[in-house]
Amino acid sequence: MLHKKLLPASIAAALLIGAASAQAEISANVTLATDYTFRGISQTGERGAIQGGFDWSGETGLYAGIWGSNINFGGDASTEMDYYGGFAGETAGGLGYDIGFIYYDYENEPEFDYLEFALGLSYADFSAGVNYSDEFGDNGPTYIYYSAGYSMSLTEEFSVDFNIGYTDTDQDDFWEDGADTYMDYGVTLGYSAYDLDFGLALIGTDLDDVDAADDRVVFSISKSF
Repeated sequence: MLHKKLLPASIAAALLIGAASAQAEISANVTLATDYTFRGISQTGERGAIQGGFDWSGETGLYAGIWGSNINFGGDASTEMDYYGGFAGETAGGLGYDIGFIYYDYENEPEFDYLEFALGLSYADFSAGVNYSDEFGDNGPTYIYYSAGYSMSLTEEFSVDFNIGYTDTDQDDFWEDGADTYMDYGVTLGYSAYDLDFGLALIGTDLDDVDAADDRVVFSISKSF
């Protein structure tokens, strides 16, 4: 499965990471992708990305992790590091829940750093989430991100994921095309073989005149340890 940063509405999609387990576990992941797209917007100038991280999950449902990727915003920052943690589990009726936080840290440009709080719910193949930040970077706007997704297994090896998200800021004309809100969407075909996860995703937004938010196809190869 692709990491949350590539596919906003997968479980790891909408920043829903971690699950309760029978005992504490530590895992790792690494991904090669043709683009690092976060909520429909390229973070690498539509160029390739190398990504990876470590996750810890405890038997009580607590989890924590760290994840990193190269980025290219045209400034001094070349690396993004994310630090996250929270509590996740499932009710007797099969309703999954995840309450957590994510801190986004941008090397050499701390004015871009911000803290986000996340709430996620899932049931069967459906998921939904809300993410909130009271300051998007230094003196940036408050925003809320709403997301929903559906995952379907086609065969033992193939799957397809659908996701949609909506970003709402409290600052007029925040995006380059003059919008203060926008919608992102994606469809991903997944294939697992040889202990690798392959993904082919069509990703886009409804932002106009924002090159980094154009529709694009992203291919990725991931490995979990």
